[in-house]
Amino acid sequence: MDERRTAVTSLPKALRAPRRRRPREDSRERLKRTLLRRTFPVLATVSVSLAARWAEHLFRTPPRSARLRSEQRVLDQGERREIPFGRRNVVAWFWGKSPRTVLLVHGWGGHAGRLSRFVGPLLEAGFSVMAIDAPAHGDSDGRQTGLPDVAAAILEAGRVAGPLAGLVGHSMGAAAAVLALRDGLRAERVVLLAPPTNPEEFSARFARSLCIPPAVRERMKQRLTDRHGWQWPRLRLLACVPERPVPLLIFHDARDVKVPLRDEQAILKSWKGASIVRTRGLGHHKIARSPEVILSAVDFLSTIDRRRALPRRA
Repeated sequence: MDERRTAVTSLPKALRAPRRRRPREDSRERLKRTLLRRTFPVLATVSVSLAARWAEHLFRTPPRSARLRSEQRVLDQGERREIPFGRRNVVAWFWGKSPRTVLLVHGWGGHAGRLSRFVGPLLEAGFSVMAIDAPAHGDSDGRQTGLPDVAAAILEAGRVAGPLAGLVGHSMGAAAAVLALRDGLRAERVVLLAPPTNPEEFSARFARSLCIPPAVRERMKQRLTDRHGWQWPRLRLLACVPERPVPLLIFHDARDVKVPLRDEQAILKSWKGASIVRTRGLGHHKIARSPEVILSAVDFLSTIDRRRALPRRA
């Protein structure tokens, strides 16, 4: 791909995915959501503080998702390691022996296997691959986490792997990757799949889904601010552009209802060397396993800019 391109482009029509019905929500999850929607308005009349504490607990607790057999097979072919991270460990998988490593970061509620389809093409392109289970995800320690925690884990993974040849992040993993880049992570090229441009919107959607009153939501947001020591505007993608932007390729589906892409032109203007590819029919999750997206991403990561190339590890 031509990194000089600054327009929003689309995949050819022949490469777009057919429309499929959305899977039905599990009956137990539906019952749990119904009970929470009835509880929060009542609890808020008793104690906004208590309701906010409970809301924060739920907001920081990612759902657990099982690995598919195809994902497990790929993970079984890698080397599993535990990386010390604060008082807990983050689990990582490694493939290949090339000094040029690409780091894969999954989204909220996922695990390292979610981006396993990238492993084969990246190895064939001459890269080594590292994938992590984010804190409180997959095999990693913990039951609660947040975006800053995941960004810190990415920074630690980058320290272990050495200067990265590439970085691929999906959804929450994409937002955390941008935070890590802002905070000093080094990578030659970056691919973001369905990145949220404003993570604060998740708190609003979370509150709507559980009928959390506005006063409780605001108190929850303040608790998160106090916990992590940041302000919500600092998490926006446009606020996280590194001082020395690296070539960036964003894939986002036109029908992604979970994380719609916003501020396209502002991103292209602020992030030198950025390109955006619009897909159709892949939605929020299938974009991470689309063969066309994966091959385009690997092709982009394989393009070496001699002026930016990081030193190879001995």
